[in-house]
Amino acid sequence: MKRISNLIALFLLAFTFVFSSCDKDPTDDLEDIIKEDLGYVPKIATFRLVTPTSTAVQPGANLTMDLRYWSEGQIKDVQFYMIRGTQETKIGETPYAPAYSKVTRTDSLLFTYQVPTNIARGSTFTIQARVANQGLEQYPAKATLSFSVPQ
Repeated sequence: MKRISNLIALFLLAFTFVFSSCDKDPTDDLEDIIKEDLGYVPKIATFRLVTPTSTAVQPGANLTMDLRYWSEGQIKDVQFYMIRGTQETKIGETPYAPAYSKVTRTDSLLFTYQVPTNIARGSTFTIQARVANQGLEQYPAKATLSFSVPQ
């Protein structure tokens, strides 16, 4: 009986040693998979409307949007789309140009867009920003702003 209790104590000691000596973070395996399979994908910190101050906009109005983003990988470009229903229309594309802000610790980009003058009153639309890394264009980070055109 003493031999069994010694074996159990030895097993518990070995078990404790094995699991207490691991310095591995629970997300390490996931990060390794991402690095091996995809590399780094970009992140969008904020995408906000600067002017006008309301998301209810008139046809022909100029919209200025502020995009804050970052990536540990090489950013290829930033694209902007207007989405109405299921229809997506590319309205802008900008190659990556570093514009680092020490305050937000992100790159920043101001994007200006003029609402089409022929847009129907009472309609809604979305402006979507997409930030893509080199070689990972099929996995862009996305952020949207929604707008309405009053009657």
